[in-house]
Amino acid sequence: MKFVLSLPLAPAGMEMMEKLGIQWEVGPGLNWEEYPDALLESADALIVRLEKCPESVLRRCPNLKVLGRPGMGFENVPVDYCTRRGIPVVLAPGANARSVAEHALALIFACAKDLKEMDAENRKGNWGIRAQGKQMELAGKTVGIVGVGGIGSLLAHLCRALGMDCLGWSHSRNRARVEDAGCRYGDTLEEVLRESDFVSLHVPLLEETRHFIGARELAMMKPTAFLINTARGAVVDEQALADAVNQGVIAGAGVDVYGTEPADLDNPVFTAPRILCTPHSAALTPDSWARMACAAVEGCYAVCQGKEWKGVANPEVWGRKS
Repeated sequence: MKFVLSLPLAPAGMEMMEKLGIQWEVGPGLNWEEYPDALLESADALIVRLEKCPESVLRRCPNLKVLGRPGMGFENVPVDYCTRRGIPVVLAPGANARSVAEHALALIFACAKDLKEMDAENRKGNWGIRAQGKQMELAGKTVGIVGVGGIGSLLAHLCRALGMDCLGWSHSRNRARVEDAGCRYGDTLEEVLRESDFVSLHVPLLEETRHFIGARELAMMKPTAFLINTARGAVVDEQALADAVNQGVIAGAGVDVYGTEPADLDNPVFTAPRILCTPHSAALTPDSWARMACAAVEGCYAVCQGKEWKGVANPEVWGRKS
């Protein structure tokens, strides 16, 4: 059994491959054209991170049984093509939920306490910034959670512990899931946007969620509200977000993800002083990285052993394989 990795996994994942007796090899880099045909032809499993993996690469893998992603997003891999070929796309459900939910909460805290401006002004000697009055307490504030899956549900748990009111909206209109997470159910996205002091996005990037939040949606939010995005950059129209913050339509934002990554320095979000930006680092705690790596290895190994693995992006593939 041969696994080909585009980049090394967390040490825990590499150790798991050794313990399972998996033969593995790390490719020569992120330029797929540099991968020898013999390497790709030998792959039973290909594990990629966030780099783009086009169909052309998979066509060079005639013996491929499974494609692995140590994470939850899958917009960088050709899922439809994999399904047509009967190749499961293994993900790592829940592995990064704790780290991402905590990061979203950290961004909420940073926005609520105006930490970005406080730090910058304090370093300039502006002690008077402390009395500006932009800070707020979180108890009693409403957080709108858009996408109440594993991460959104955990964020709701953390926010409720602070005395926050949680208002949830599910893209699948799953009222039971929203209420099981301890959230009030928002009948519409507009309701959540209008009522919330913080709107935290946790939806996958699909065709229907691309630029899901644009100028129209931002205008529905309170002028004192903040947008938090730890989902995917393209879920938000970044130019519209920068304009909304710079023009005072909303109070600010905290973002960890970008439409193009690594983020271009001319990305419009960098023009808005009241947007706090982190470099898609929410899931990259050592704890989360280890869980994601092990989940990808375990899932790919199971598929190569002829087993059905639940945590896949294309569960319909099992019907095709039977």
